[in-house]
Amino acid sequence: MIKAKPEDFIVEERADLPLSPAGRFAVYRLRKSHWNTADLVRLLARRFGLPPGRIAYGGKKDKHGLTTQYLTIEDAADRSETGKDYRLEAVGRMDRPMGPDLIRANAFLIAVRDLGDLSGLNEAAERIRTGGFPNWFDDQRFRSYDPERGFFAEKILHRHWNGALQVFFTSITPGLSGRERIRREELFRLWRDWKACRAIAEGPLEREVFDLLRKNPSDFGEALHRLPEEEVSMQYAVFQAHLWNELLRGLFRERNIQAAEIAGREGPILFPEKAGEDLLNLPLPTAAVKMDFSDRESETLFAGILAEKNLARSDFRTRELRRVRFASFLRPAAVRPEDFRIMETGLDELHPGRKKAVLSFALPRGSYATILVKMLALPRRTS
Repeated sequence: MIKAKPEDFIVEERADLPLSPAGRFAVYRLRKSHWNTADLVRLLARRFGLPPGRIAYGGKKDKHGLTTQYLTIEDAADRSETGKDYRLEAVGRMDRPMGPDLIRANAFLIAVRDLGDLSGLNEAAERIRTGGFPNWFDDQRFRSYDPERGFFAEKILHRHWNGALQVFFTSITPGLSGRERIRREELFRLWRDWKACRAIAEGPLEREVFDLLRKNPSDFGEALHRLPEEEVSMQYAVFQAHLWNELLRGLFRERNIQAAEIAGREGPILFPEKAGEDLLNLPLPTAAVKMDFSDRESETLFAGILAEKNLARSDFRTRELRRVRFASFLRPAAVRPEDFRIMETGLDELHPGRKKAVLSFALPRGSYATILVKMLALPRRTS
């Protein structure tokens, strides 16, 4: 168990910031808890009376922990402040906005709780320290994915505009209240009865889209253009992450890599005894029209994955939604943590009779600490 309380999961962004005294972008260190980055940025934009696009950050940090990251505000004023569960502290200025390319790594201090036998912990840690672990996209990336409804972006790639809208507005995702789950199920049941959907719509976006569809019942393309670019981009990234995970699963099968398996939100997560140099040195691209494969095996496997979904790489050229596009980047198939240490072990004060371990390490941008913890917590293997 992790994230039992915010101080159990501490993340600090390490960034190379090209500070410039006369830069037009003010740089801030943001410390927060109980907020995800996107929601807090929207709050700050409203508080400062700025368009959200004037605030830039490099990565979205989880709300379930104590996190530190950098953001920029295109503004001359000093916006340093302390609010409920956050603190914004000026650190200088830059000639450019903050972006993911400036993040070097994320450092973690994590308490893993409710553990039983710790006898194999050091051995498992040493395997990860030397051999690394598979660089899966973890369940956090798939919080907007509803297995019953499918992937928004996959509907877009199949030019199924109505289906994409339905996925966007009716998906049942983790964290929804019982009332909201019931309301979305009702939207799904009423779908295409736009008058009825409008009657239970909540928020300006839903009302705008259902008003449009009441007047023009089949104008799904125009309705899609009303969706916020940031949310569409996030949905694209979710499907890219799924395809990337599928490619890594395919490599495990093709190479007959024996691995332990645990369930993931969008598919099984596989853990070999150790990742090995062949995976540590293998970059895999995320899906787009233009992709750079480092080996023929991965390219062939990916073509097969798309064929099973009745897709081709050319489908990722989404001309109908020009504002947002699929952009490919390389992600290592496995990673090795930096300075991985077990800081302490002992009794878990929150779970009588159980134990805890405190871990310290750093990971490249985009890698999930939760995947490392899952591999570390696997039951000991017996010969």
